[in-house]
Amino acid sequence: MRHVLVALILVCAFQPNQTRRRKTPCSRHKPYCKPVTKKIIETDKAPIIPLPFSQAVLAGNTLYMSGQLGIDPVTLQLVPGGLIPETEQIFKNFRAVLKAAGGSLKDVVKVTVFLTDLREYSAFNAVYMKYFPKDFPARSSCQVVAISQGAQLEVDAIAVIDKC
Repeated sequence: MRHVLVALILVCAFQPNQTRRRKTPCSRHKPYCKPVTKKIIETDKAPIIPLPFSQAVLAGNTLYMSGQLGIDPVTLQLVPGGLIPETEQIFKNFRAVLKAAGGSLKDVVKVTVFLTDLREYSAFNAVYMKYFPKDFPARSSCQVVAISQGAQLEVDAIAVIDKC
């Protein structure tokens, strides 16, 4: 009987996975984790404003674009004519920043719109749909009291740029 008990103890001792549970998984079971790199995106094809923010930041394959006003990249002045020309300029600026990051407007997944007058919402949508005719990004819109430089709107966006 002793021999059977000793043999059973020895068998269990040499099968650690069946008799003992590990408190943490071994390194071969952990998924490979690649550190996310952060890259500042800047182009002279969009306004470079001397303020403490970047035109965009690429983190991994996600591009976070700062809020754009309808500012001409050459004159650094707000384009004249109101909401429609401002909206057109904003999306031209976005195109330039996206191109500098290796993407396009098709990569945009989220847009946030800040309008000083929600009665201009339809006019904004008319221009917006020229740049996003289908497969629309997710979007939020709201009215704000004021925007820098007397602009009528500011728009920011997030894009996922697949470089595979």
